[in-house]
Amino acid sequence: MKFLRVYHPLQSFYRNAVFNYQRNRNRKNYSKYKGAGFTCNVCNEQYAHFVPDYPSEENRQAIEKNKVVAGYGENIFCPNCMSTARERLLIAKLAEFDLKDKEVLHLSPEKNIYSFIKAKAHVTTADLLPGFYKTIDGMVQKQDATHFSFADNSFDWVIANHILEHIPDDKKAMGEICRVLKSGGSAFLQVPYSEQLEYTIEIPGINDPAKQSNLFGQKDHVRIYLLSDYVSRLRQAGFEVELIPYAALKQYYSLAIQKDECFINISKPLIA
Repeated sequence: MKFLRVYHPLQSFYRNAVFNYQRNRNRKNYSKYKGAGFTCNVCNEQYAHFVPDYPSEENRQAIEKNKVVAGYGENIFCPNCMSTARERLLIAKLAEFDLKDKEVLHLSPEKNIYSFIKAKAHVTTADLLPGFYKTIDGMVQKQDATHFSFADNSFDWVIANHILEHIPDDKKAMGEICRVLKSGGSAFLQVPYSEQLEYTIEIPGINDPAKQSNLFGQKDHVRIYLLSDYVSRLRQAGFEVELIPYAALKQYYSLAIQKDECFINISKPLIA
């Protein structure tokens, strides 16, 4: 099917069908919760409760054992539009900046985030498997995050939300992201992480979905970051990094953001 170029369109059709079914079911089941409580900053609907999401059986052991902040828990999906907690946090942070006419590189573009920035900035989307994202942006490019074709200092922003945990050579990818960022540019590079580990758990060359689920909590992940190690890797790649703890994000709690997730401010130093 890949040879005939129908694999990705069929996969996209299937994913969209599942998404639409779940969204319609949630709209019906959660209509009784409409009203004050949480507000979705994608569709602006309000509900007393959002939809929970829990790891599957094969992923649960790694997530729970290592206390990974990975996007699971209560109030994850908006019942109306199915935005996720991680999307809502990123959109809330992006809304604080002037994106008008900025150059943005959006890797593995999430639909809601892409729609938000596309209305304001010049957006280039890219992924190693761009066929999965054609329905989001028909101009999505094929790019390897460890070897971009973009020139140095090309972008004001790089967005790669929950991407680096998939990439075997993440340090090289971090270096490439830093390279293509302009001086003073910013990157949003949220990842699943743990603060309970002694060190980052990783097997960069692994290709065993069942083992990856068991070790890392998802069949296509190659690591679980220790948060402090993740920050260290970013700094080694040339970034300035500031951690904003969950307790300091109270102004976003009403958006039903991910419980206990910190936000990581990442920027390329200004060149004097």
